[in-house]
Amino acid sequence: MKKIYPLIALAIVLTIAAFYGLEHYREVRALQQTHTAHLITRCVNQGLLSLFTLQANDWAENPGQLNAEEKRLKQRVATLPNAVYDGKPFSDWQGALEVCDRLTVNSNRQHKTIFRPLTEMAKKEMWSLQTAKSEQFQERRKKAIYRTKVAAEAADRYLDDLSADVNRLLDVSRISPEAQALTQQQLQENIFKKYHRGRFSKRRVLQYLERQKEFYQLLTDNPKGFTLRGGSLYFYNKKMHRRADDLNRSLLQGEVDFFSNWRQIVEQ
Repeated sequence: MKKIYPLIALAIVLTIAAFYGLEHYREVRALQQTHTAHLITRCVNQGLLSLFTLQANDWAENPGQLNAEEKRLKQRVATLPNAVYDGKPFSDWQGALEVCDRLTVNSNRQHKTIFRPLTEMAKKEMWSLQTAKSEQFQERRKKAIYRTKVAAEAADRYLDDLSADVNRLLDVSRISPEAQALTQQQLQENIFKKYHRGRFSKRRVLQYLERQKEFYQLLTDNPKGFTLRGGSLYFYNKKMHRRADDLNRSLLQGEVDFFSNWRQIVEQ
């Protein structure tokens, strides 16, 4: 009987050790999941901060802002891992690093789609009446208008696309279901409830582009029907003159509204 007591005591000690070991493991796992969710949330936030910088840019004055911001976003995201966690890597963390890298690539690609056409739209020589009869410039204008239509579609659904992109990357990642759930929770609380769809109007942007297209098509189709006098258009046909004058006036009036729309893609 006396031999049983040490065995019972040992069993109790092992049970207590196992209990505390399990509690420690749970605490470590919870902390790892927190680090994982925090890294991805901050990564998404950096992409949105980059978007805000691009929204505020004057594309006529600073056409190189897109390339500069692409480099800055990569640099800022590269500093996040050490800022969030300084320790031995673990499985969820490695998955989070991969998700963050892919999100950054996708954000820069999306920003190029949305803003690169504005560098063309902001070039004064592109829309100068001095080049109204140039077929070369007309082809450039057509391409710029088409790309800007694509950009308007992308700008209009920016947050929806961002949310879908994050969900897809999490689904195919090596991150555990528990860490994914915590990440989704933090994204909703800190990103998608904080940032919301702005007052970007795809309808007004497309309307402006259609008027641009119609105006320059009118000039291209009738190269002998007008001339420049003192920097202004003069049409020999009165009906054509009225149509061109109306379109030109609406373009001049709508230019400010067109560019202001790109400042309102996402709001906080």
